Amino acid sequence: MRCLIPFALFLTSCVAYRPAPVDYASTAAAIDAYPGGRLDFDAAYARALSTHHEILRLNALARAAGDDLTSAAVTVSANTRDEMSGAMADPLALAKTGPRGAEARVRACERDEILAELRLEELTLAADLAEAFLIERTLAGWRAPEIDLDAASFRDAGLASDAGAAMLEAARASAEAERREIAALRESNLARIRHLLPLGPEARLEIVPPPEDFPAIGETPIEERPDLQYALARYRTADARFRQKVVEQYPSLEIGSEIGFDGRGLGGVAAVRLPVGASAPARAAERRREAARAEVEGALLTAREEIVRVRQAYETALARARASALSRHGMEAAYAAALARIEVEPDAFDPAADIAGRAVAEATMARASALELVRARVALARAMSRPRSVTQ
Repeated sequence: MRCLIPFALFLTSCVAYRPAPVDYASTAAAIDAYPGGRLDFDAAYARALSTHHEILRLNALARAAGDDLTSAAVTVSANTRDEMSGAMADPLALAKTGPRGAEARVRACERDEILAELRLEELTLAADLAEAFLIERTLAGWRAPEIDLDAASFRDAGLASDAGAAMLEAARASAEAERREIAALRESNLARIRHLLPLGPEARLEIVPPPEDFPAIGETPIEERPDLQYALARYRTADARFRQKVVEQYPSLEIGSEIGFDGRGLGGVAAVRLPVGASAPARAAERRREAARAEVEGALLTAREEIVRVRQAYETALARARASALSRHGMEAAYAAALARIEVEPDAFDPAADIAGRAVAEATMARASALELVRARVALARAMSRPRSVTQ
């Protein structure tokens, strides 16, 4: 019985295995159980932060890394033959210097790296969701031109040429294709929102349109960008690993103790570890640190270039969207005037058919330009690390 005492002490700190089976049916059921409803952007983002699979994954890894920081090595031994039992703990396991301290620093840096990656993923999630909300706002109010002229009746009456009738039919087909594309884009975009939240395909989803000045475009200092913070965190991890490998090159003293439970007293144990060939891993770790430093430089250069590029892309998209909107409205007015002339002018059908096709084409280009502006604005907000809401 005495030999079981150390094992009992050891088992009191153990975690029991808890089964958590996963299959596609249960996973789909869990997703489909999420409630739908009417959501504005801030509510949707808050929900996504607590349910999105990548956010959940990184949060779990961060918690696991935090648990790793508190681990310590303990050895429990027993010998029933001579009724001896004991426990031996390495006091260096809790030290901040030597191999154990170097290992602890690596684990702390690994945790910080995961947290930096989590901040970057949160920014990505915010940008993806903001873009999807803006696309829905844009497409929900978009309508393809209505081409109601009947080419056959005008041609039978001798008021339309074959060429004019063909142009009108082409315009009608283009308008129908535009209607179908708008519907397909909305359906695909709503599926994207359901994926980001997540939300099952049958759950009700009503999007509250964000305001016109959404998302806010701030002036966050470049060094605060999550991608740069993530690159720095990766460098710190590489530096900590290099330090660890340097420490592991040198001899280390491992000291333990043994406590007897049969009344025979205490005992101690000490060992010297002499690493052989440890310089090669240290050199490799140093090279990896050099690679991480290069990644930091590359991330900074990319960030500087991206800010200039996306700002110019936004200004260009804004100008193009304004021009396309003016052209669309102009062609709509021209088509309305052409329809009015048909009522009083016998030769007005062919010009109206030509204007109808141009009106559909301008509407298609205006819609594409509006979506380009949406993506450009979100890209600029993300580059400035502010694609959350107008006020945040």
